[in-house]
Amino acid sequence: MAFPYIDTPRTEYDGNATYLTTGFRSAGRHHLSALDSLENSFQTPSKDNDVIKGFDKRVTPRAGAASKSTRSALRHLPATAPEKGEFTPLMKSATKNNLLRNMSAARGTDGPKTPGYQRETHRSNAHTPGLPAMDMSDIYEEDRTMEEPTPVPHAASSSAQSTPLPAFSGRNGGVLGDGGNNLSLKDQAMAIDQLSKVNFSLKLRIHFMEEQLQKAGPEYNNDALKENRELKVLRLTMQRDIARYRKSLQQAEKDLEDYQLQLVELKEKSWREQADQTVQREMDIMREELESRDLQLREARDELRHIKDTQSQETDKLRDDIEDLEASSREKDRLLEEREEELEDLKRNAEENGAASEVQLELDRAKEQMQELHDSLARAKSETRESVDAARQAIEEKDRAEEDLRELQDEISNKSFTTKGLSRQMEDRAEKLEEEIRELQQQNGSLRTELESKTNHATLLEERYQTIQHGLEDNAHQLVEDLDVARRDRDQARQDLKTTSARLQEALDELQRGTDEKELLQTRHHALTDESGGLQIELDRAQSRIRELQKAVQDATSRAQDEGHNIRWQHKAELERLQEEIENLHHEIEEKEGRFAVDQSRWESSKRTLQSEKAWAEGQAADLKRTVDRLQEAGSTYSGKESRLQEAIDSEKKRYTQEMSMLNRQIQDLKDDLDKTRRDLDEKRDELLTAKQDARVSRREEQALTDKVRALEDEVIVLQSSLADEQELAKGRQNGTSDLDKNLEKSIAERQKLRDQLANAHVEIFDLKASAQEIEVERNELQAQLDRVQNADETTRFDRDKLELRKTVTRLDNELKVLRDAKASLEGQLVSESERFAAEEGRLSAEIDRLQDKLLAGSGNRDRELTSAKTKVQRLERRAQELEALLEQQQPVAENEQSGTHGDLSLLRHSLEEARKREKILLQRESKQKSSAQSYKSRVEELEKDLHDAMMNKFESHSPHNSPSNKLHEELRSLRKQVAEAHRSLQKVNTKNRELERAAMKEEDQKDFHELLRSSTLEAESLALKLSEREARLNELKSHVRRIREERDAHKREAEAVTKNLDLLQRRHDEILEKTSLSKSTNKTKHEKEIRGLGKEIIWLRARLQREEKFRRDLAWSKGLMELGERVRVACNDADLRMISEMGVQARDRAPIRTPRHKLKSAISLVRAAVRMQKMSSDWKRTKKLGEGLKRAKTEMLKRRDSSSKSLLGQ
Repeated sequence: MAFPYIDTPRTEYDGNATYLTTGFRSAGRHHLSALDSLENSFQTPSKDNDVIKGFDKRVTPRAGAASKSTRSALRHLPATAPEKGEFTPLMKSATKNNLLRNMSAARGTDGPKTPGYQRETHRSNAHTPGLPAMDMSDIYEEDRTMEEPTPVPHAASSSAQSTPLPAFSGRNGGVLGDGGNNLSLKDQAMAIDQLSKVNFSLKLRIHFMEEQLQKAGPEYNNDALKENRELKVLRLTMQRDIARYRKSLQQAEKDLEDYQLQLVELKEKSWREQADQTVQREMDIMREELESRDLQLREARDELRHIKDTQSQETDKLRDDIEDLEASSREKDRLLEEREEELEDLKRNAEENGAASEVQLELDRAKEQMQELHDSLARAKSETRESVDAARQAIEEKDRAEEDLRELQDEISNKSFTTKGLSRQMEDRAEKLEEEIRELQQQNGSLRTELESKTNHATLLEERYQTIQHGLEDNAHQLVEDLDVARRDRDQARQDLKTTSARLQEALDELQRGTDEKELLQTRHHALTDESGGLQIELDRAQSRIRELQKAVQDATSRAQDEGHNIRWQHKAELERLQEEIENLHHEIEEKEGRFAVDQSRWESSKRTLQSEKAWAEGQAADLKRTVDRLQEAGSTYSGKESRLQEAIDSEKKRYTQEMSMLNRQIQDLKDDLDKTRRDLDEKRDELLTAKQDARVSRREEQALTDKVRALEDEVIVLQSSLADEQELAKGRQNGTSDLDKNLEKSIAERQKLRDQLANAHVEIFDLKASAQEIEVERNELQAQLDRVQNADETTRFDRDKLELRKTVTRLDNELKVLRDAKASLEGQLVSESERFAAEEGRLSAEIDRLQDKLLAGSGNRDRELTSAKTKVQRLERRAQELEALLEQQQPVAENEQSGTHGDLSLLRHSLEEARKREKILLQRESKQKSSAQSYKSRVEELEKDLHDAMMNKFESHSPHNSPSNKLHEELRSLRKQVAEAHRSLQKVNTKNRELERAAMKEEDQKDFHELLRSSTLEAESLALKLSEREARLNELKSHVRRIREERDAHKREAEAVTKNLDLLQRRHDEILEKTSLSKSTNKTKHEKEIRGLGKEIIWLRARLQREEKFRRDLAWSKGLMELGERVRVACNDADLRMISEMGVQARDRAPIRTPRHKLKSAISLVRAAVRMQKMSSDWKRTKKLGEGLKRAKTEMLKRRDSSSKSLLGQ
């Protein structure tokens, strides 16, 4: 007697499985939990008494049972294909619908409701009570709560999740006859595998979709777009690479085919070469001919190229020649126009002066130029003809090359080639030659067009030359006619000139006679006025030289002072600008250092918070792991652990809230401390910046005040020197005017005095230079003392260098000024001496005219002096106004500065009044000198008249009034002649005496000049040495300034590099802050999601535990009920048997009669169970591998997250 198996609880059935460890997922579940595992409900059967191994010992089945073989089960399969079940990710609903449909279909039957109900043949007389029927139709209803006991699901007769039960043929038509299971075991296993794969892929897809949804925010748009662009670019590049590789592959295939064809051809060729030697010889001959033709073609090509190059060179040369001819023609046109203008001028001059020969020369020159133009045009024509000939030769050579090529093509076409390679090569060569010929034809056509254009241009030039030549001929004819007219005019003018010259000669004779008489009268006047005029000229020249020297010295000093002021102001402005830039850079660096310190403190605080959060998260993970372990331990017992689980969860929640509150307090305290320190740092930084700003402002004000004081001192010194110069100039002028009035009668003494005064003036100039140098040295010392006093509080090296540079620059400026003054004075002295000697050499020409010129020059000098005085007064007035405006602007300065500026202003006003007085005195002197000059002129005229009258009276007194005889008249005439000769000889002696005196004076002057020149040269050499030394020092100072500027540039570059590094650090800090904020927000969201997921997991595990416990209790109750029923049935059977034996009925043997059919069925069921268990173990291995893969993926993801967080913290 065989009993059916009891349907044991299944470990993986849709949504009713129990999971305690990781690594398994079902077809009906959509979430993979960290606590899911497959837990066996019963102990696996042992491997003892293996039925399959005992098949060899069994007897062959009988013939009666052969008709019901294992293949007979195929008859129970449906004729059509089984309907496909609905396999979607939401398997619970599909499974529920299928189960409800099967339950509704099987609900009308009256079969037993318990699994494995006994057959009627195995029950005794129906006295044993049956099991109560149970309805499980509402097991998956939605209105059922978790507190109700979980009903037992309907058990299939055979499934992959439960222990197999044998199906009997007498119950409901076999294994697959009820239609409740539409799939075979293989299809179900395949469907389950497919579902697991689809579910896994769906799970991964949902995971990636969640990541994409998380990344769909605005902060990930740029990264997503960048990734999208990079992917598109990679896709396009890969597509292009694939296309290129495909093309290269196709090309390689084509090349391979070509190589194969060539190999075949080579094989055929070798065979043919072996077969026919005559063809080979012909081919060799043809190859040689082809090579010779190639050589000929190459030579022709080279010749054509050479011809083309020569033609291009010739065309370029012709183009250049034509351009030169055009330029020369334009130049000739211009020259012709100039010649025409000159001819017109000459024509006009010829009418006045008769310059016909020059016109003829110009005509000859124009004809020569025309001839040169004609020659150049002829040369151009010859060159064009040569180029045309060369082009014609090139065309002929090209035609010959084309004919040779045609002959070669004909020869190639007449001969039959056997090989394809040679014919292909010849065709290629022919095509190349044809292309080259086409190119040469095109080039020849272009050369022809250029040649035609050149010829046209040459013809145009020739026509233009013809027109110019005709114009020149017409002009030449016109010029000849004009020349004839000019000649006639010249002849007429010569005749008129002869008549006028005769008249002029007569007038000159009369004038000569008058002049002879006048010379006799003026000899004494010349003797008297020579000395006075020379002395007056010398006096005026010396005074003018003194004035010029003083003016040059004054101009040089003013220029040097202006240049020194400009240089000082420029240097001061440059130094102030550099100081401001350096201070601004220091300020920026300090601000950036402060910001960097604040950012660094903020970053360190954020780092500490992140580390604390990380530690807290690790503690949370460890606590969660401990809770999971406790939950696993609690879940392994299956009963009585719910309260402890709830307590553990509550304790974890309390601990979590306490830790959160503690961390929040710590974070708040840290934030408060950080804000307080930041505020303190900001306040200290602001105070430091304000203090530095105040110090900078005070330093600038102090520097400005010192510069103003220095400028005022310089102005005072300049004004004092200008006043002293003006006073000396006024004194010199007064002395000059008084000496001029006195020395008109004492010429020689005054001349010596003037020389003495000149020497004294030189000495005074040198004394003034020495005193100026001493004053400059004293000023430099005072300036150095003032700078030392001012720089006593300065501590920085840059300020000391700046002050030293300022002192050296001012000292060098002063030295340069002194040198320039000395140089200017020497130049003025040299110029004045050279002018004096030149004037002395030309003094003897005309004394009276020179006296008049001297008077006019004196008036002009006075005018110049007056204008210079006026300009000086205006300059002083402007300077006074500027100083007054400056004083008005700087009224709030200290009282000592006000007193100094008032003193300067009073001095300036005093100097202005003195200058105005000097101007009035100069005006008065000018008027006096004008009146004296007029009086001198009138006196000279009166003296001339008196002299003339005296001479006439003398001659009249000596001339006889009565002539008694001719002899007396003759004697008188002879005496007069003797007197005249004596006067002439006396005049000659006087002139020789004057010449000797002048020569002596000149020699003395030359000696003095040589001595002065020698001394001036020595002084110039000494000054040159000093100047070279000053220039060397100036170069050293320039190099020092350059080095300081280079250091400043280096500091500036370092500051720029520091600013760049600070900007880079700031950007990196901002990026780190953004990344940390993003990571913090993402970590926070992830943490919240994980907490929510863990809460859901815990709730779901609680429900699962409750359901599993209820299921276990129901299963234990059903098993106990079945065991009770079985015991009742056994007791009832024993009671029946006992009653039967008491009634005397002999009971038959109760040993079960196991027919071979039953044995075969049990063996088959065992085999099926073993196969199913093996399949389930393989399925479990696959699911275990899948779980391990998921574990690895999860650990890798956690590692990546940790590494990313560490990298963010490291940055």
